[in-house]
This record gives sequence, C-alpha cells and structure tokens, in this order.
Amino acid sequence: MVDNLYFQATNGGVTFGGGEPLLRSDEIVRFCKLKPTGWRTYVETSLNVNRRHVEAVAPYIDHYIVDIKDMNPDIYRRYTSADNRQVIDNLHWLAAHGKQEDVTIRLPHIPDYNTEADIAESRRQLTAMGFNHFDSFDYIPKQF
Repeated sequence: MVDNLYFQATNGGVTFGGGEPLLRSDEIVRFCKLKPTGWRTYVETSLNVNRRHVEAVAPYIDHYIVDIKDMNPDIYRRYTSADNRQVIDNLHWLAAHGKQEDVTIRLPHIPDYNTEADIAESRRQLTAMGFNHFDSFDYIPKQF
C-alpha cells in the first residue's frame, strides 16, 4: 500500500467516521484484517448501535472517539429524536472490557439543549465508569 511507509513512520492509520461507521462493522473488520501491521485504527461513533457491531470491531480498534451528546436520556432524545440506552450499554461494555483508556468522549455544550451542569453530570457518570479522556466544546448553531 502506498501510504504504508508514511503510516509506519508517523504511527498513523485510518479513522472510520461519517454517519455511523459501526453500522458497517463487517467492512471495518474486513479492512482491519487486510491492513498492514502497525497501522492504527480509530472509529468516530455515537455508539448508538446494536452491541454486536461494537463486539465485532473491538479486537481491531485502537481508539474510539465517542460523541455521546449527553448522558441524560431526555436531553439526548430531545436533540437526536432517539433513545440513548444502547449508547450507555455500549459504554458499559467497553468499560467492562478495560477499554476506558482507548476512548475519548465528546461532551458538547449544545445551546438550548444542555447546560454546563448537565455536561458536568455526564462527565461525573462517565468518570465513575472509568473514562478519563474528554473533549468538551460548544456546538455552534448554523445561522440561516
């Protein structure tokens, strides 16, 4: 592969993102089995997928970037129109399998949806699960 030397020299690799990449867990696994040794593999995910997808890719993923929106189910539902039970269950699964150091959790401030107190509570819950790597930032609403 043309990028192999570059990835080897820089400790680089591939990040799967966009939409929800874990819905393509079979393709991720297939790629990981073919990629050269030493390439790092990241996934940028909401974790709002069936557990089987998380379990399938777990042996191949070096780092997870998880955008949880908020741990509060009401805030999550208001913002995404979805339930966050799978997200929380998958976080517990990752923690139970000792993956906390391999996870960066995005804790965004989403104007009109969550507050600094909500973010602090999400962080408290996640820290209690053993997660320590967080990325906090403000969503900037698009003005039309």
